[in-house]
Amino acid sequence: MSKMPYVSAFKLGIKPDPLMSVAEWSDNKRILPSKSSAEPGRWRTSRTPYLKEIMEALSPQSPVQEVKVIKATQLGFTELANNAILCYMDLYPCPIQMIMPTEKLASKHSKAKLTPSIKSIPSVMRKVKDAKTKDDAGGSFEKEFDGGMFSLGWSNSAASFASFSARLVILDDVERFPEDVEGEGSPVDLGRNRADAFPNRKIYINSTPKNKNGVIDREYQDSDQREYYMPCPHCGEMITFDFNEDDLHFVFEYDEENYELLSDVRYKCEHCEGLIEEYQKTQMMSEEEGAKWIANNPGHHHRGYKLNSFYAPLGWVSWVHIVREYLKAKKAEINGDTSLMRRIYNTRFALPFEEKFESTSSDDFMLLRNEIVPGVVPNDTAALVMAIDVQLDHFWYKVVALQYGASKHTVRYGRAESWAELEEIMRTHYSGENGSIYAVTMAAVDSGFKKDEVYEFCAMNSDVAVPIKGASGKPDSPWKVSNVERDINGETIKTGLKLYVIDTEYFKDMLYAQIERSILLKKEGKTGENTFSMHSQTDAFYAKQMTSEHKHCDINQKTGAQKWTWIKNTSKADNHYWDDGVYTTFLGELLGIRFLQRESIVKKKQKNRPKRVRNSEHDDYMSNF
Repeated sequence: MSKMPYVSAFKLGIKPDPLMSVAEWSDNKRILPSKSSAEPGRWRTSRTPYLKEIMEALSPQSPVQEVKVIKATQLGFTELANNAILCYMDLYPCPIQMIMPTEKLASKHSKAKLTPSIKSIPSVMRKVKDAKTKDDAGGSFEKEFDGGMFSLGWSNSAASFASFSARLVILDDVERFPEDVEGEGSPVDLGRNRADAFPNRKIYINSTPKNKNGVIDREYQDSDQREYYMPCPHCGEMITFDFNEDDLHFVFEYDEENYELLSDVRYKCEHCEGLIEEYQKTQMMSEEEGAKWIANNPGHHHRGYKLNSFYAPLGWVSWVHIVREYLKAKKAEINGDTSLMRRIYNTRFALPFEEKFESTSSDDFMLLRNEIVPGVVPNDTAALVMAIDVQLDHFWYKVVALQYGASKHTVRYGRAESWAELEEIMRTHYSGENGSIYAVTMAAVDSGFKKDEVYEFCAMNSDVAVPIKGASGKPDSPWKVSNVERDINGETIKTGLKLYVIDTEYFKDMLYAQIERSILLKKEGKTGENTFSMHSQTDAFYAKQMTSEHKHCDINQKTGAQKWTWIKNTSKADNHYWDDGVYTTFLGELLGIRFLQRESIVKKKQKNRPKRVRNSEHDDYMSNF
């Protein structure tokens, strides 16, 4: 038997890797499929020059073993991973593993991106073993090719990490990975361990961030922390595109009332203060012009890269689009909704979002008293509402005016000793500053205690009173409605009452944001909508209860995951009026107050229409009723 095949195989095994980087291979062979690419056709690294160095670091010729990227969305980093996979399949055959957050995403990636890419590159397609279907190139999750195997798994399955070693490991979108996978530990660590047997291993970890000290934030901190610097077209100094709310380098004009962008967006150089137009970034980002990645933590053995959406090539997401999203998020934040701002920070700025909550001082809170006497309803009131906090043998209540523009004014508050006294307060008619008479439109009654009595009170006052209850866990909506049922002699009877189960954390955030905004405006001598105020006789006891809680962050020491919850400042602090404030905030949202406009705005001038001439007896049929 000839020994030649074994000699050939031995020579092939010791043959050094070809001197072609992933970036060079991509420019020569990579075709972006039309099925999933906004710009299908030949790959051009010059289109996204910031990716070149990262592809070089993932190449076999580089000594770097781990590359971590904290990034905004839609900047080409997942395609970069595909470039590395395809390059290794073609030139450097070896075991390769890619882990995505879920099976659904893995399947979608295989069908829409990876498989069409393989089929578009003849030299790679020839190496992949027979497909199971005519539309595939190898299996959906496993692709065997000459000299290696590609495995595509998902982070919530321990089986994805079992019995497979890989020279190239790609962990995509790790912030969406679970903290633990089936009791075996962090999927990031499990994925990293798949490469332990390879001294020439490459591990690529990327994700948009979530919270400070989250998964990708910790990975980036454990690196040399590179940022992409470019020469200013005016002075030549090296700069980055940074978005800082406290010291805005991006220059634009906007309507401060409606938060609408009124101008183009330009960037101000921190060195010469020259204004840079967005179109100029194409030349600035070019390697030939001197653009380069610079490490903020030089000497670290892992590479780390951070990039935000302002670097996106022209034709992708624009500066104007990003700033409009930011202004929309800023407006929502003022109303207590931070979800949009969190998304902007994570997906556009490539920054972990950090909630900003501090305890409100009772002295600052007392600044919100105005000249209106107790029991009088202010002008611009759209609805009068009431909240009731139920205790063992008494009640704490609050009557609040919900004003156009989403402002709130505390008309009356106090302690009641009986349901009868509460009903009398709820049925009282209140005078307005302008002489109008107001009645309570809706009253929210906490049913967490004395549930049956609450249901009976609400049933007897169903035109006004509704039972509410705080939701447990993390609800998927601010409130839900369920039917109240009673068990009578073993039979379930529907009472006709509706129970509102509310996300108290959500409405506490809204109330807190409104109070903080109001204090800031007061100190600056300004006025505005979406403010909080109280009658002139508001006392320190009320203020103490309204400032009795703060938002606290629990950090998982193992994973860095953050959990924010509202807690009392002290274990024995009374917070009844604060709870009432949360309930009235919910009522304002339920009634849609912040979407209402004053009558003078919505009332239209009536057009003079010609009178219709009735031509038959049928025109007058309504006169018969």
